[in-house]
Amino acid sequence: MRLAVIAGLVGACGSSAPKLFPAGTDKDDGHGNLATASARFMTSDQSDDDVFSTSARRSEKPSGHGDPDESDSAYGGDPYGGSGYASFVVPQWQYPSVNRTPRYNQVVGLSGAIEGVVSWRGAVPGKRTTTCGPIDVMRVGSDRGIADVLVYIERVQVGRTLPNDGKPASVGGLIVKRSCALVPTVQIVTPLPAALSIHGDAKQARVRVTTPPASPRTFDVQEGGRASMQVLPGVTRIDAEDGSLASAWVLALDTPYYAITDDRGRFRIDELAPGTYDVTIWQAPLAEDSLGAIKYGAPIVVHRNVKVEAARSAKLDVALGR
Repeated sequence: MRLAVIAGLVGACGSSAPKLFPAGTDKDDGHGNLATASARFMTSDQSDDDVFSTSARRSEKPSGHGDPDESDSAYGGDPYGGSGYASFVVPQWQYPSVNRTPRYNQVVGLSGAIEGVVSWRGAVPGKRTTTCGPIDVMRVGSDRGIADVLVYIERVQVGRTLPNDGKPASVGGLIVKRSCALVPTVQIVTPLPAALSIHGDAKQARVRVTTPPASPRTFDVQEGGRASMQVLPGVTRIDAEDGSLASAWVLALDTPYYAITDDRGRFRIDELAPGTYDVTIWQAPLAEDSLGAIKYGAPIVVHRNVKVEAARSAKLDVALGR
């Protein structure tokens, strides 16, 4: 019976297109009703008469179709782009209440600066070999300048203003696995508290995160995956559990003054107030072979007292090495 009805309707449409009225209205001649029934799940105990009956049409009429006085709650109402969408407010994320206000007096227009070069004396360490492959111990340029050395001033009473967009702008907090290395080798994360994310590449790795005095934590970083955690104050080391990757170090400090040396070992810290500063030069531990794995000793840490005057750059050149 259904085939006959459908065939008749197709023939009628081919000869002349009738005017169609919304399903379930008084003028509905069956076309709208057929469309509604076609999308309705029919159980085996229902007949065609049950589906196309007047009572079924009335009780199952989609609200808002054919009767302008009825609610549009089901079609075109709140769930489907109605009035609820116009007044929808995106919920606000709730961030933990923490104090990230600088602990020093912020002053605008400071003009002092410290600049210089960190270099390497003695033989330059060569590559090391792991089960993953060869890795660089350090990057030393042709003029013996060392890249990726952290230079910072930890304690200040007067300092520069920090960018602020509702909260102080954050620096650092991202480690990426690239082949046989975790990069960057050294970075600073500030202000605190702050988060640290480790991103994977095409090959999964079991990564270990060590922050004294806490116990090491191990994370499975899948292909293209990510592991996140809160970084603790001090020095955090990130390496492979099996020692196959070049390690990375994160220094979590509350300081407005820091720099990472470039490929020629150069750095500059500006917007300083006049005074004498304790400048820290922090070189990551050097890698050593150990049966296909990497072992590290202590970092190379040097302190220098530097006097800064207004509107001038103080010079600080430091040579590291054994």
